[in-house]
Amino acid sequence: MNKIGLLIVEDDPVWMDCLCKLVERENDIVVVEKVSTKEAALNVDCTKFDVALLDLSLTDNVEKFEGIEIADYLRSKNFCKIIMLTSWEDKDTILNAFDKGVMNYVAKKSFRDIPNAIKEAYQNNHSLHSDATNIVLSELLKERKIKKLTKSEREVYELHEKGLKKNEIASILYKSVETIKLQIKNIRKKIEK
Repeated sequence: MNKIGLLIVEDDPVWMDCLCKLVERENDIVVVEKVSTKEAALNVDCTKFDVALLDLSLTDNVEKFEGIEIADYLRSKNFCKIIMLTSWEDKDTILNAFDKGVMNYVAKKSFRDIPNAIKEAYQNNHSLHSDATNIVLSELLKERKIKKLTKSEREVYELHEKGLKKNEIASILYKSVETIKLQIKNIRKKIEK
């Protein structure tokens, strides 16, 4: 039986050790490469491993998510079996990771899910663990509701989402501010129910 070769990108040595021990308990997974910096990750040979497990943030800079950049690089090399490991569970970060082609998003608090996530990614199966499931499902449902808005409501919604004020939207769409207020109220009802 061939073992699944794993790349781990993690800057915390304690987490790196923990991850290695966790996955190597599995009979069918072996860590073939481990790196702790973005620079090292951008120089890995994608032919040497089957699945990549990337820490989302490799520095203390909360504004910068190196894991997303690494995922982007791996995808440019046609490598797609990527799992994001993180303690960040906000909607935008999770969706951004999936936009970059990540197959799974596992919270560090759910680290026991990692071996199964690796096996699922190896078999080309997307899966969700931790709170990512609820976030992604709610976003999908929201998108479906947005598609059901009328053309006029979608125009108002898109401008409102860009941060424009009601009077600015009214000016752009040649409507009264009262009409825009009413439309936004109706849009919220449709999307949030």
